[in-house]
Amino acid sequence: MPLPVFAMMACTFCIGTAESVIAGILPSIARDVGVSFTAVGTLISVYALTVVLAGPLVTAATIRLRLRRAVLMPALMGVFVLGNVQAALAPGFGWLTAGRVVSALAHSTLIAAFVAAAREMAPADRRAAWGAKVTLGIGLSSVAGVPVGTLIGDAHGWRSTFWALAASSLAATLLLMRCTVPEAPAATPRRPEAAGPGRRTPALPWPVLLVALVITLGTAGVFTLYTYASPYLTQTVGFAPRTVTVLLLLFGLGGIVGNTVGGRAADRLPYAAVPVTLGTAAAGLLLLALPPGDRWAVAGLFCLLGAAYFASIPALNSSIVAAAGASSPTMALTVNNSAFCVGIALGSWLGGLLLADGHPLPSVAAAGAALAGAALLLSLARPDRRRAVRTATVAPAPADAGRSTAATP
Repeated sequence: MPLPVFAMMACTFCIGTAESVIAGILPSIARDVGVSFTAVGTLISVYALTVVLAGPLVTAATIRLRLRRAVLMPALMGVFVLGNVQAALAPGFGWLTAGRVVSALAHSTLIAAFVAAAREMAPADRRAAWGAKVTLGIGLSSVAGVPVGTLIGDAHGWRSTFWALAASSLAATLLLMRCTVPEAPAATPRRPEAAGPGRRTPALPWPVLLVALVITLGTAGVFTLYTYASPYLTQTVGFAPRTVTVLLLLFGLGGIVGNTVGGRAADRLPYAAVPVTLGTAAAGLLLLALPPGDRWAVAGLFCLLGAAYFASIPALNSSIVAAAGASSPTMALTVNNSAFCVGIALGSWLGGLLLADGHPLPSVAAAGAALAGAALLLSLARPDRRRAVRTATVAPAPADAGRSTAATP
């Protein structure tokens, strides 16, 4: 792995850990600060909401300012470090919430810039795979970062978790500053009128929003069940509570494998990778909605669901960059990150609504399957995908390719 890609992966590892580690240190924060579990839980929602709302605005501002990546990336990582320092020093819950907001301001633009830079550094046939190496940091954060952060918080207090995040993020930033990262190509608007005097930031084409909707529905489908995985696995399937941790670890490990395989698949079969991964996730959710049979078969399906979900990420990254065309890939990937966050919130809300209305736990898997199925159908109906598939079917191969000029889908 090239050093710049490794450095960016280390940064996303810290970002992913910061996003989710609250769940592990929630009781400690509630006791120390003197607020309820529910109030501490809002720190996750506030972070996600900031990512969704502020991410595109921060990216648009950086595009207008024409900041070089060599300046932009370390500067935003500095903001992220300061947010964690503020959380560690917070005298009360309000200051802790503000620290979370500061950290979240950098989240979406950073990940988008990292993925875009990795794709531009990669050989032409490895762009999705190199982008997947960067997002692998988020998968690793769920397997290693959050558990380690929780252990640190249990042993030394929740403030030590934020200090550890700030220190590791600073180390990743210093490593990033030692690397040479390619600068973003100048964004070209799709229409001449999009580049008027007061409009330097190119407008995103509508296919980007269509891919964002696919991302939102697919992510919501998985998180409708994943949010309530613990009660589902214990009450419906019959696993012991201590086994749930192992199963969640398997979900994360399946995600790491899926992320790697999905990156390669997105490079080799770009227009098949999205429907295959979403279809696998929908099928897994549908099977998990059925009456449980063998418990370990359910465990295998749960691991498969993690692999399918994380395999869809590099494929969807490639799809949204392709849909953006000549407009800014960084802005498209920022919208991509916001869509994932909206999907997580939507899935969690829908699952909670079903359970609050008295529906059984398997119903959340069924609802998730319906959402993932809708994402699958929408991905198949994308007009840019249909045009690309038709073009690949009728276009002859280049004469110097050393292969027959017969059409290859």
